[in-house]
Amino acid sequence: MNLRALTSVWTIDSEAMTLLGQLAALAALYVAAVAHGNRTNRSRRRWPRRRTVCFLAGLAVAGIDLCSGIGTQADSRLSAHMLEHMILWLIVAPLLAAAAPVRLAFYSLPRASRRRLAQCLRSRAISTLTGTLGAVSVFSLVLLLTHVPAVYGLTLTNQYAHEAEHALYLITALLVWAPLIGADPLPHRPSARRQIACTSLCMVPMLLIAVWLALAPHPVYLHYLAVLGPKALHDQRLAATIMWAGCLPAFAVPAVARAAQRPSIRPSSRGRLNRVPA
Repeated sequence: MNLRALTSVWTIDSEAMTLLGQLAALAALYVAAVAHGNRTNRSRRRWPRRRTVCFLAGLAVAGIDLCSGIGTQADSRLSAHMLEHMILWLIVAPLLAAAAPVRLAFYSLPRASRRRLAQCLRSRAISTLTGTLGAVSVFSLVLLLTHVPAVYGLTLTNQYAHEAEHALYLITALLVWAPLIGADPLPHRPSARRQIACTSLCMVPMLLIAVWLALAPHPVYLHYLAVLGPKALHDQRLAATIMWAGCLPAFAVPAVARAAQRPSIRPSSRGRLNRVPA
């Protein structure tokens, strides 16, 4: 795997065109919601441009990740496949979470729809999934299960399974990042201590998988052994390095930064879901 191949080798087939079309549709929907909110908002406040930039950047990175040489080599190299997933977890998901899509919905929807959305956010299911324990548990479970050789092999041979895997990765990563970033009005805003616990716990399954891949005496995924032959083991250890080297700064640095901050008084969450600030 080399930098030139990752950046220059693109695959624009029917599947890639479908994906790029979906990303373009999401971008158009977001921009249309911003325009509608700016036009109908009576408080004369405008949607922050930085949130729009974050959303568009997240979609752009997703397109590059899945259609460039990274995605092209994912089926032939575990290291490229791991890099593809790390970008979804640690770059695309935080950017989309920083774009505050839920807050944008409150900003652009009519009053009746905002009330229904607020009721949905107060539901037990959403409260559980966006809580620290729920988000980390779902993220860890999906991460560990999809790296079981039988499941991982299925995603390499079945395109629908592969796309479902990417969707699960992005959704579960968003569940983790959205409360941490705090751009959206979710039911619970974790305290600094819970944020540190969340970022620390997210590293556990990633490090477990990295250690497993690094210490395995043989390639654990037969697909890559058939493609790369004896080089598969070296590529597997490279994939392990990509995982631990990526997860440590992505989760450990924010945790240390939050630990160094002075504790602040948490605002009451009562009525937060009824507000529509940008």
